Amino acid sequence: MGRRGNGVEIRATSIRLSFTLDGKSQKHTLMVNGKAMPPTPANVKYANRLAVEIRDRIRHGTFSLAEYFPASGAASAHNVAGQLDTWLGAQRIEASTKAGYTSAIRFWKGAAYTEGGKLLGEVTLSGLRTSHILKALASRPDLSGKTVNNYVSVLREALDLAVIDKLLTENPATEVKRAKHQKEPPDPFSREESDKIIGHIAGRYPEQVFNLVEFWFWTGMRTSEIFGLRWTNIDLTSGTVLVSEAVVRGLHKNHTKTNTARIVKLNSRARAALHRQRQYTQAGGGAVFEDPRYNTAWADERAFRRSYWTPALKLLGIRYRRPYNMRHTYATAMLMVGMTPAFCAKQLGHSVEMFLRTYAKWVDGGQDDLEMSRLESAFSSPTLPRNTNTGA
Repeated sequence: MGRRGNGVEIRATSIRLSFTLDGKSQKHTLMVNGKAMPPTPANVKYANRLAVEIRDRIRHGTFSLAEYFPASGAASAHNVAGQLDTWLGAQRIEASTKAGYTSAIRFWKGAAYTEGGKLLGEVTLSGLRTSHILKALASRPDLSGKTVNNYVSVLREALDLAVIDKLLTENPATEVKRAKHQKEPPDPFSREESDKIIGHIAGRYPEQVFNLVEFWFWTGMRTSEIFGLRWTNIDLTSGTVLVSEAVVRGLHKNHTKTNTARIVKLNSRARAALHRQRQYTQAGGGAVFEDPRYNTAWADERAFRRSYWTPALKLLGIRYRRPYNMRHTYATAMLMVGMTPAFCAKQLGHSVEMFLRTYAKWVDGGQDDLEMSRLESAFSSPTLPRNTNTGA
């Protein structure tokens, strides 16, 4: 028994290492499978090598107490909630993206992983287990597969940062499998439904709302693009719109969702809506569409839905769909009249591949009978085989 100059202390039934970290003296017993490492010759040699390695990493600033001595409580000051906040604070993201991350973080902080109601956010990083994560998810069977994957992605990235910072040696969220989910197919309005909606709004609400809805139905622009549209990006002479800006959660962005500007060719219905709208907002040179109640630009979709969209669909007896489905309606309307997928994709700001994957059901859907009739017309009258059996 005794201590050596390199900080290895041989005791009766254990080995203890001593070193200085951040000006504080540290003493830690070497453990194997939760028990003190016995002071055998081989273990003493290992302890000496480990002591040299620790001092070398301290000198280079790469030593992590939690990594070498996880039972020391070094990570206890860092619980899951604190790590999630640390990770979020390190992200350079848009406000809309941050809102989505915040929702996921709120879930993990408040998710119960035991029948006793213990919260995942209160668990120390060193104490977090994959089973805790799975039990927290199992407590919310109402969550969709997509939501589960989004939430787990946030937790996984936050814990990856903890590994990088050497607060953890491994990430317990890595083993959580992706939840299966099926993307909801587009749910457009029929031509009859869209005409009813436009007509109802034209007769019941201020003209600015009518202009907005007709333009929306007949350009298929994204919600954020509609609200971010400015008169400086409209050329009524050529009948085109430059889509290069957006408004998300009330914040103006000088780029679209895909970070790619595009030119939208206007049809006569969309042009007419803009011509009517000129008297209301063009002189100001700002946003094309405004909330007529306050003469201010639309901040987000909620006010429009609550005041105009939802009441209109309810009065008409039309099954509710989000205003975003006006985009799907325009996409499928173009396809049903035989417009090429390449042109349609360009109008909506999709790649052709994405467009075809999203709207495959409607590609040439209205032309099926016509295409089959072309094949039928190529057939000559069938010649039936003659029955040569005379019965003799």
